[in-house]
Amino acid sequence: MNSQVQTEVVKDQRKVAAKPKSKDHMWGIFILVVAIVTIIGYFIVSPQKLYKPGDDIGYNLGLAGGLMMLALLLYPLRKRVKFLDKFGLLPTWFKWHMVLGILGPLTIIFHSTYHVYIPYFHPIGSVNAAVAMYCMFLVSGSGTFGRFFYTKIHHGLYGRQATVNELKAELEQSGDVKSTFSFAPEIEKKMDWFRVQAEENAQAGKLGLAKFIAIGIQTEMLSRSLVKELHGIMRAQAREKNFTPAQMKSMEGMFIEYRGLIKSYLSAVRDASQFHTYERLFSYWHIFHIPLVYMMVFSAFYHVYAVHAY
Repeated sequence: MNSQVQTEVVKDQRKVAAKPKSKDHMWGIFILVVAIVTIIGYFIVSPQKLYKPGDDIGYNLGLAGGLMMLALLLYPLRKRVKFLDKFGLLPTWFKWHMVLGILGPLTIIFHSTYHVYIPYFHPIGSVNAAVAMYCMFLVSGSGTFGRFFYTKIHHGLYGRQATVNELKAELEQSGDVKSTFSFAPEIEKKMDWFRVQAEENAQAGKLGLAKFIAIGIQTEMLSRSLVKELHGIMRAQAREKNFTPAQMKSMEGMFIEYRGLIKSYLSAVRDASQFHTYERLFSYWHIFHIPLVYMMVFSAFYHVYAVHAY
């Protein structure tokens, strides 16, 4: 495979690897919209002029929210019950599991008209309803953390390492073609040094909490410094060679591409080195999350029973 074809293949692989980032942006927008609706809803619903929790509207909102939360149990069933394999892809189920995990609590909040029993501060309302809502908030918040951990490990360690190797291949190119940053050897040395240090720190999955935090900070700081250094080198070479305006514009385009490559490479190295730690955190999260789900389901059923029985 010649160098040009290899470079194109690597770029295609990078585009595939970059897709989860766009999904993260969409998730961020979704969370922002939910937050805005929650804040605005407080001023509209809280006075209880439109409806109350026990009215038809409030009751139906509670029913809808409860069904959404109950539907969250379908995702773990999809993973464990074999005949459900025929009904859609697991990532799609996971996506709706996360969406309902946000929309369900939002609907329940509107059902409660933002009034919940809080000892000493707001001692009005149903205690069983408050317990059910607190459990729901814990599950929803826990699920958000779980999603973050999941995105860090769902490609697998070999997938993370493959991404690093692909980006490294693009930096080094092949054959007689010069490396991408041959005009800035110091930048190459610093990137190689970062990878070696990250791999040594992550050997056998023994990346401690201090090093785990440090490598994240180091990635950000190194990314900023290398991009700044790169821009200075390219500008100096442009002045030295008396670039024309057209050449300057072309150089700025190359700078943007190189900047993206540096950031992608450093981030990939960081993610690969942090993989085992995130894997452990996800395991601990799972142990914590499952009992919360059972608590939420039990308290929700008891709340529904109490509402209809009394």
